[in-house]
Amino acid sequence: MTLKELLLQEINSTPNEQIEDLFGFVKSLKAPTKTPLATYRELLERIDYLEAIVGIRKGLDEFDQGKGIPAEQALATLQQKLSIPPRP
Repeated sequence: MTLKELLLQEINSTPNEQIEDLFGFVKSLKAPTKTPLATYRELLERIDYLEAIVGIRKGLDEFDQGKGIPAEQALATLQQKLSIPPRP
């Protein structure tokens, strides 16, 4: 799936309250009450949030399709890769 398709899928499955909140934010960009830097930071935070949601849902979908690995196996691999000593 392309990023565009993932975003459209995410928008379709997002509750209306969150979509309305996002539209409210976009409308607030018209008002000159905030500094451009504050508006830009807020926009980046919202984009980061939406990207995280898309990534989590994509990962869960892949896991449901049998493409994932169990958490214990993933943690063991990271432990070996990063040379993390075992817990006592």
